[in-house]
Amino acid sequence: MEIFRYLANNIPLFSICAVMIYIAFRNLRLRRRESLYFLAFSTILVILSVVVEMEKYSQRMGYVVVGTIFTSLGYILRPSLLFIFILLANMEYKRTRAFYLLTIIPLGINLIIYLIPLFMGVPAFRELVFYYEAVGDGTATFNRGTFLNFTSHAISLFYLGILVYVSTMRFQGKHRRDGIVLIICVAIIFVTVLTEVLAKRSDLLNVVCGICMMINYIFILSVNSSRDPLTNLYDRRTYYEDVARFKSQIKGVIQIDVNGLKNLNDNYGHDAGDKALLTVGRILENSIQNAEMCVYHLSGDEFLILMFQGKNEALEATVNAIRLAVEETEYSIAIGYYFVNRNENIPYEVALKKAEQLMYSDKEHYYQQSGNDRRRR
Repeated sequence: MEIFRYLANNIPLFSICAVMIYIAFRNLRLRRRESLYFLAFSTILVILSVVVEMEKYSQRMGYVVVGTIFTSLGYILRPSLLFIFILLANMEYKRTRAFYLLTIIPLGINLIIYLIPLFMGVPAFRELVFYYEAVGDGTATFNRGTFLNFTSHAISLFYLGILVYVSTMRFQGKHRRDGIVLIICVAIIFVTVLTEVLAKRSDLLNVVCGICMMINYIFILSVNSSRDPLTNLYDRRTYYEDVARFKSQIKGVIQIDVNGLKNLNDNYGHDAGDKALLTVGRILENSIQNAEMCVYHLSGDEFLILMFQGKNEALEATVNAIRLAVEETEYSIAIGYYFVNRNENIPYEVALKKAEQLMYSDKEHYYQQSGNDRRRR
């Protein structure tokens, strides 16, 4: 009977996990790391559903030791759901040592604190975090100890803050508004964490995180469809859409072309050419000086940056940063840019043409200096 009750109560959760596991196995070869995140997330969700059921069962049966073990396990595992959520949300971007320290150390702290209740025989530890107490009717009650009992919730809120940061920083220019999807998920999870604290429940976060993870996956598919698969920059189709939607707001344009890409492909293979494109793409992303700029990989060796709001100084600073960064590599680029002044009443197509002319002039100068004929590219 207990098993049937457990299965009936967790049908929504099992349905979510089944879909995520199917998606993970279906994409395991193409998107291995993302698929492994989904498998880990689903596994933890199922384990937590068992933990919650065992907590309730232990309270009904008066099993103090069993209840303590499963409650500790639940508190240890719940923040790991949000940890995996952060890894998935930040999957396409380089993770620094500081990122790992900020996300992994809290899990270690959480583990240490929620192992303390297992030493229930030690008087000093018994009521430090939480404890179960047998009552006269043969059941057991859960009691919160000191503020340490809220460590798991505090770490979860900390992870939600990181998710907000990731949501606002991973998008550029007009695409920053796309981060609202992740922010909505964060708000839903935040309300759920507070509800668990105030209502003394432990069965809400599992299902809510599962639903938000599915929403996030659909969102990732949508975002990836607008990006170039090699460089992870916005692609030509997205560029055309942005120009059509925001043409009147474009204040500056930078055109970039990788010099000698055909020579790299012909003499060293396309892997060498792809490496050059990846390197230049990362430099462009890291060099933009204005939050209202977007970087696009149009095709082959062509890149473009649009500035929707800002001053000429920001455009020039971006160009200088790009040139300095490229000079530190083995590659070379041609670059041209144009800023639309307030007193100018020229359409975007004219600004684009002017930037393109300056870029080709820069490319011509490169081939003259290098002694190569650009027509043999």
